[in-house]
Amino acid sequence: MHAFGLAFVLAAISSVLTHPIHQEQRQEIHVVGREQSTMVPVAPETSAELELLSKGNKAFRDNIAVTDPGLLKKLADEGQSPPFMFLGCSDSRVSEGTVFNAKPGTLFAERNIANQFQSSDTNAHSVLSYAVTVLGVKHVIVMGHYGCGGVAASIASPPKGQIDAANGAVQNWIEPIREIFRASNRSEIVELRNKNAGRTDIKEPKINEPGFRALVEENVKASVRRIATNPVITNHYGLLKSGAGNSTSGTRKSARDVFIHGWVYDLATGKVHDLGISVGPPGKPVPTLPLAAVSKSTTQSLGSAVEASVWPNAACLASLVKRSAKGIILLRGYSLPLGTWWS
Repeated sequence: MHAFGLAFVLAAISSVLTHPIHQEQRQEIHVVGREQSTMVPVAPETSAELELLSKGNKAFRDNIAVTDPGLLKKLADEGQSPPFMFLGCSDSRVSEGTVFNAKPGTLFAERNIANQFQSSDTNAHSVLSYAVTVLGVKHVIVMGHYGCGGVAASIASPPKGQIDAANGAVQNWIEPIREIFRASNRSEIVELRNKNAGRTDIKEPKINEPGFRALVEENVKASVRRIATNPVITNHYGLLKSGAGNSTSGTRKSARDVFIHGWVYDLATGKVHDLGISVGPPGKPVPTLPLAAVSKSTTQSLGSAVEASVWPNAACLASLVKRSAKGIILLRGYSLPLGTWWS
């Protein structure tokens, strides 16, 4: 009885599905996946963009097989020990591997819109922690670039009306740069602010606008500050004096000197410039950097960035003084009390 009933149901379903209407609908179905549905043969489209990446990967493999034939296997077998942590912008024009012509295993990288380091950003914070405590990097580099879209957007008027989720995420992310723009006393930024005063629809500035370039640099300085005052770095500097290890696992790198640098990249020339704001452990001279410095007018006091969003509060400052060898931090080769640095 059950077998008869099942056969009847299956026959009914088959009859429905073979109806012309359903046959027509079935032919319109496309199954999206690695292989196209056999129900409707569709010729695969050639993607020039993906082909470009495929050819690029082959060129990379061919080149490194000649220039450094054992490197990839060595990195796979022995792991990485990069000397640099790099914090840069997500902009496709400023890839660190390309800008520095660096081989794999050189730069431990974190990139985001406008190369920002925020203590609330768990991703960037974990990258810094791993770079310093596990990989034992020697240098932490923050590199901005002239013509940065994130910095330009922080100068322009915010979108009017209702903001969708995607735009809202970007606007929230660049808000700290807006803070710098509103509060900076740097002359080029003040001049641009005054020029925009009273305007209701401020456009993004031209790439060579002095105030725009200055804000790019001040944004780099702000990230250098935040990294230098982050507990990962202040704890690390404290451990240097005691000679203790500084590792999340307790088995990797012992504490070593770590220097923090602020650089800026020129899209038009491909040249990297030093902002002259390097920070190192107390009492340790900052290594000489073989990079061209920006002009003197663009390396004004670090105090030109916004205090409220960058500087630690009194309790945090007190802990930094205690941890950082009586409050001395090295700033571009000069030992300065922390209070001087924050003035």
